[in-house]
Amino acid sequence: MSHSALTRRLYLLWLPIIGFVAVMVYLSQNHYKPEKEAQYGLQRLNHWRRQAGLQPLEFNSSLQKAAQNHAQYLSKDADGHEEHKRSNPHFTGVTPQDRATAVGYPAAVTENLTISNFARSGKRSVDGLMTALYHRLALLHPDDSEAGAAWSNGRNSAFVIKQGNREMRELCETQPAAQSGKRYILTLTCLGQKTEIPVNQPPNEHTITVKYPIGRNIEPSYDGTEKPNPMPTTDKTGNPISIAFHGKQDDIRLISFKLYQGSSEISPTTVLHASNDPNRLLSKTEFALFPIKPLDFETEYRAEFKYAQNGQEKSEVWTFKTRKKKHFLEF
Repeated sequence: MSHSALTRRLYLLWLPIIGFVAVMVYLSQNHYKPEKEAQYGLQRLNHWRRQAGLQPLEFNSSLQKAAQNHAQYLSKDADGHEEHKRSNPHFTGVTPQDRATAVGYPAAVTENLTISNFARSGKRSVDGLMTALYHRLALLHPDDSEAGAAWSNGRNSAFVIKQGNREMRELCETQPAAQSGKRYILTLTCLGQKTEIPVNQPPNEHTITVKYPIGRNIEPSYDGTEKPNPMPTTDKTGNPISIAFHGKQDDIRLISFKLYQGSSEISPTTVLHASNDPNRLLSKTEFALFPIKPLDFETEYRAEFKYAQNGQEKSEVWTFKTRKKKHFLEF
């Protein structure tokens, strides 16, 4: 067979396949509905918060607007949390707080986001963020009580979620006048400015231990793409196991952090804490264990965290089960 004849056969064989794949990729980028994906993303986050024993986040329209503006900005310019291009028609402020203030949300906010070259659903975006250690710790903060989410697709696909505290927002909105009878003076960020607000009682602060993963249908791996990366010298790892102590806490001394499948300890692992976190983002009450290899699908695991506090040895033990494979190509 001549070389030209073989080439023609290869074209005839592969061109339909390439065309089919191209059409499927095109369709995959255009069948998402932004409003629904944003709604599904917030619902998915509340699912994981409930599974971790936290209150769900209530929808807030101002936070949703701020998230929408930034998602649309990112779909054109993938600048991350800071907006650098004022020529972008969706520019509303350099920082997350600037963008919240621009839409009238008066209190402090937390922003999490994910950007991709290919569209990912709101649900998948949140599931990805939950494998990213620093993002997860922020998404699972117990003091946050309201949020808005947005999804946008353009040059890039972007999912943004902004969280806030309703009690702090209401204090910023009312800003009661100083009275001699008030017992406390709170210093809050209101509309981007440090503001002193007199109150009789300090705001509620949740004293709780947040553990994740916990429950069922857990992603088995972390893809190594969080920025900054908590595991910069390793590619794909197992989904990190984290524990965070919130509220007023005395010093916590780590004794051991281990992961088990049945009676077998998972090894090797890397344990991160405030002293060895390569990005210095973990607080003294946040700890994480990274299995160096991805976890198995549809498998139950047990995490054991032992620590000393106030001269006493204590422990936290919890279980979770990873999800099933979605298709035969997953490994």
